[in-house]
Amino acid sequence: MAPPPPPPSLVDRLLAERVLFPLLGIVLLGSLLFMGLRPKRYGAAADFDLPTVGADGELAAERVHLRALRGSPVLLDFWATWCAPCRVELPILASLHRRFGPRGLRVIGVNVDEGGPSLVPSFRRRFGLDYVMVYDVEGRGSRAFNVQGLPTLVLVDKQGEVRLRHAGTASEEELTRAIEPLL
Repeated sequence: MAPPPPPPSLVDRLLAERVLFPLLGIVLLGSLLFMGLRPKRYGAAADFDLPTVGADGELAAERVHLRALRGSPVLLDFWATWCAPCRVELPILASLHRRFGPRGLRVIGVNVDEGGPSLVPSFRRRFGLDYVMVYDVEGRGSRAFNVQGLPTLVLVDKQGEVRLRHAGTASEEELTRAIEPLL
């Protein structure tokens, strides 16, 4: 007479009841969601000192020193007048500035046009941009933040830590979710 077969293992029972694979799927999905929802740590924001663009399109004497803005969240927008996705994003940034500026958000447009800042005033009027615009002289700001394409957004918290880095056009909802906890 043959000995009785061994009782099925837990894995065998889970496979037979079609539980193991859905369970593994749930664990994997949960892990991915957890990893995706964790805030990314980009480190301290690089510093720059750039001139503002005057109403006449000339570089003004006033300068923006990023380190001097500590204590306020700062949203940097690296953009150019020839960049079509930048044009899509400019009204979103204007809306965010109107909405969150009174609560402390500083929006700074960092223009990177190679021909100089002379086109900035017409864009400001066209898109209703009333936040600070600086000109990225010799690409110093772009290099400091390793800007590879336009538009690129960098959100810096009150302590000077980068909390969001986004290449390409971002939605107002996405940016609102990133900004509100920093106010």
